[in-house]
Amino acid sequence: MKRNIAALLSFILIFTLLIPLQGFAAEMDKELENAIKIVKTKFSIPEDYKFTSNISTAETRKVYYLNWRSNDTVNMSSINASVDDKGMILNYSRYLPNDYKQTKRLPSLSRAEAKDKADEYIEHIAPGLTKELKYEEDYQDNIMDSSYYLNYYRIVDGVPYYSDRVNVTISRESGDLQGYSRNWSPDLEFPSSKGAVSLEEAEAAYVEDLGLRLIYSYSMEDDVLKTFPLYAPIYDNSDFAVDAFTGKRYRLTSRVYLRGLGDYGAVNNSMKEMVQFVAGEVRLNPEELKAVEDAGKLMDEKKAEELARKTEFLNITDDYELESYYLSPNWPDNKEYIWSLQFRKPSKDEKYEYISVSMNARTGVVTSFYKNPEDNGGKKQPVNDITKAKAVTDAFLSKYYPQYYRLLEYYRVANEEYLADKTLPASYYNITYTRLANGVPFPDNGVSFNYDNLTGEINSFNLSWFETEFPSVEKVIGVPAATERLFEKVGLGMEYRYEYPKEAELMILKEGQATGKTVLLYMLKPGKPLYIDAFTGNIVYRSGEEYKETTKVGYTDIKGHYAEKQISVLAEFGIYLDGSEFKPSEEMTQKDFFTYLSKTLNYYGPVLTEKSTQKDIDEMYAYLIREGIVKEAEKSPGSAVTREEAVKFIIRALKYDKVADIKGIFSVSFSDKASISPDLYGYVAIASGLGIVSGDGKDFNPKKNIKRGECAVMIYNYLQL
Repeated sequence: MKRNIAALLSFILIFTLLIPLQGFAAEMDKELENAIKIVKTKFSIPEDYKFTSNISTAETRKVYYLNWRSNDTVNMSSINASVDDKGMILNYSRYLPNDYKQTKRLPSLSRAEAKDKADEYIEHIAPGLTKELKYEEDYQDNIMDSSYYLNYYRIVDGVPYYSDRVNVTISRESGDLQGYSRNWSPDLEFPSSKGAVSLEEAEAAYVEDLGLRLIYSYSMEDDVLKTFPLYAPIYDNSDFAVDAFTGKRYRLTSRVYLRGLGDYGAVNNSMKEMVQFVAGEVRLNPEELKAVEDAGKLMDEKKAEELARKTEFLNITDDYELESYYLSPNWPDNKEYIWSLQFRKPSKDEKYEYISVSMNARTGVVTSFYKNPEDNGGKKQPVNDITKAKAVTDAFLSKYYPQYYRLLEYYRVANEEYLADKTLPASYYNITYTRLANGVPFPDNGVSFNYDNLTGEINSFNLSWFETEFPSVEKVIGVPAATERLFEKVGLGMEYRYEYPKEAELMILKEGQATGKTVLLYMLKPGKPLYIDAFTGNIVYRSGEEYKETTKVGYTDIKGHYAEKQISVLAEFGIYLDGSEFKPSEEMTQKDFFTYLSKTLNYYGPVLTEKSTQKDIDEMYAYLIREGIVKEAEKSPGSAVTREEAVKFIIRALKYDKVADIKGIFSVSFSDKASISPDLYGYVAIASGLGIVSGDGKDFNPKKNIKRGECAVMIYNYLQL
C-alpha cells in the first residue's frame, strides 16, 4: 500500500513539473517561429539552405540565434541572424565566398553612396530607428578593404548614449548589405536634460573636483628610454565625471568588483601571474647565462637563492624547496637583469604553498614577491580599514626600502576612490605608491602591495624603478593653461551613461532587482587622447606622440589640373601625400613616390611626413625591398624618378616582373620606343597594355622625370585593374 501511495505521489510530482516545462517549451517554439518569420520578412533566404538555431538567455532577455548554410561544402555560403524575444533584430551577417576577397581595386561605390544605402537598410530592418542614431564620421577607408564599415550611436533628445550602437557593413562593389549589428537597451529610461548645469558650470566643476595634474611619462626611442612631462586627468575619465544636475564629482559604479571586493582567489591568481612574469618572458640558455654573468658580474642562482632565504620579510623557511629559477632582462630598457625564483613547500595533501621572488641580479634588491594566501575556509573576517592597512605598508617601506620610500607618494585616488564602500573593511586592499621625480609623479614607476585583510599579511609586493634621467619642469605651461587646451581641443560633452546599482558593486544584487539606470553626465568627449604636452600644450598620446586630427585630405592647388579627379579619389581612400598642397606639376622624388605607392600595399609601418626620421624612411624601404618592389642598389630617396622607373616599380608591385623580364615577346606602339631601356621594355609594354600608362598620345618619354600629377594618374589606373 505504501509503495502504491509513493508511486502515485511521484507521478503527481512529475506531472506537476511537466506542465510548466511543456508550457515553457511551447512558448519558446512560438517565439522561435516568430523570430524566423521576422528575419525572412526582412532578408532574402534561399529555400535550399540548411537551418539550425539555438537560444541564450541573459538576465531576463532571450535571444534566438538563427543560421542558414548552403549545401555547397567547397564554396559555402551562410546567413546568420539573431532576434530577441521582443522581435528586435540584433544581428545579421551574410557570407558569400567572394564577398571578402581582398583586392587593390578602387571601389565602384563611394562612402557617401554606401552611407545612403546603410541608412536605407537600417530603416528597412527597424523603421524609425535612423531618427535615434548619429553617424560617426571617423573611419579612414583603406584600399585593401573589401567593405565599407559604417558606425552609428544612439541619440536621446540630442544627447549621445554611446553604449547603444548600430554597425553596418556594405559591399564596396555591389552595395549589398553584408552585416548589421544592433547593441540596444530597449527598456532604459533616460532622465530629461532640462535643469542640467551649463557647459561653463560643468567646466568649472571639472577644474575644482576632477582636474589635471603634471606627470612624467616615457617612451622607447632606438632602445633608449626617454622621459617627458605631460598633463593628465587626475581621475580616470571612464569612471569619473561631472553630475549634469548637481555639478559635483560623480563616480560610476561598476558591475564587476572594484578595488577592495570580489573574487579573492581570482585576484590573487592574477597577482601571482603578474609577479611571475614581471621580469619579462625572455629566458636565457646556459651559454647566454654564463656570458651575461661574466660580462656584468651578476650573481649566480645560488647566490640569489641564498639572499632570498636570508631576506626577513620573505620568511622562506628551510622546508621550502627551490622549484624553478630563470634570469631575464628587465623590461623595458633591458639594462638590468632579474632573477626569478619560485620556492615550494612539499605537501602530501593538495595544499599548495609557494613563494615567488624576483630580485635584481646585480644588486640583490628584491623587486617583487608573491605568497599564495592562506585558505581560511571563510572563517576569518576583514579587520582593518584602508588607513590601518596603509600603516602596515608604510612601515614595510620605511623598514626595508627607505631609499625608495622618501621618493614615493601614496596614490589616494587609486587606493581609496575605487572602494565600493569606504565604511566596510574589504577582504584585501591593493595599495599603490607612485614615484616622484622633481616633485612630479611618475605613474609608471613605484610600489604596489596586495594586503590580505583577513590575515593582516602582505601577500604581494612589486617595485618598478627605471634608471633614467628626468627633464626639468621649470618651463611647463601650468595646469590652468593645460586645462584650457583640454577644453579647447577635446572638450566636455553631455552624455548618458549606464549606472549599475550599488548592490551590484557590493555583489549583493538580488534576483529580479532592477539592473541599473542611466545618468546624465558631463565627460571629456571620446575619440582623442587626454594628455597635454607640458611644454607645447598640444594634445598627445601617453607615448608623447602628437595627436593628429583625422580630417579629409584636401589640396588647395589641384583645381583644374588634369589629375584633379585621380588625386582626390586616391586621397579619399588614404592614398595621399602629406601637406595642404599636392604640387602636381613638380617632379617626384623616389621617397615620395614610394610613400604614395606603399599606401596601396599591405604596409603598416610609419606614415612618412616632413617630420619623419631616417629610421622611418629605412623601415619603409626595408618593406619594399622584402616585397621585391625596389632593390637595395636602386635605393635613392632624394633622387627623381623617371617615367620608365615608375612603371618598373608598379609592375613589380603587381608581381608581373618575372613576365616583364622575358625578352623578345613584347611590342609597344610609342613612337619613342627605341629610347626605352632594354631591360624595361617588357615593363612598359605590360603597363601600356593594362592601361596604366598612355603617354602623351604619341610618345612615352621614358627618361623624363615623372611629375607628381602623372604619378597619381598611374597609380589610379593601376588600381582600376
